[in-house]
Amino acid sequence: MPRRTVIYISDQPHAAGTSHGPADRLTKAVLARGDIVAATFSDHPAARQGRRRYSGWKTLLGSLDGVDQVAVATAGDLPGRTVNHLLKILGVLRDHGTSLFLVYEGIDTSNGSSAFLDLITAYRAAKLSQAIRRGQAKALAAGKRIGRPLVPAEVRRSIQASLFENGAIRPTARKFHVSPASVINIRRSMISAACVEVG
Repeated sequence: MPRRTVIYISDQPHAAGTSHGPADRLTKAVLARGDIVAATFSDHPAARQGRRRYSGWKTLLGSLDGVDQVAVATAGDLPGRTVNHLLKILGVLRDHGTSLFLVYEGIDTSNGSSAFLDLITAYRAAKLSQAIRRGQAKALAAGKRIGRPLVPAEVRRSIQASLFENGAIRPTARKFHVSPASVINIRRSMISAACVEVG
């Protein structure tokens, strides 16, 4: 028997009705399972502040009567930041007899307890990734550099000289107080420069 499904989209970067929009992709995924799309709810990124925060999600939760399933693209599209937030969402869905379907991860909570473990793992990974991207964006906006610190030019030249004398990676790194990865990167740039000169 086909399940009545509501779709939730956390971002809608494409214009409504375009064939490349997230709503269209999720609708196709739901219909491919033989289910029925009862409604679609969305939250635009601009409407994620103050009292209107997650207003589309809240409207969805208010219309769960008679709904068998909620479909979202990924675990990262679910509101909240912690597993406690996820458990609250699952509690509300359980109270209405509604399952959760993550399209891209292929996780369906109606399939049993193992799906819940997969869901929690996917949710934690997605939220961690989002937090890292937010932190990087904030650091870049503040003018900070992301990644390994630059090796000073003097030290770089000394490392190159050591590598020319057949110095090994780890001893060279210890000698100049840099990471082995930095020495490997310097060696790669030396090899690339040599190839350009030969070519």
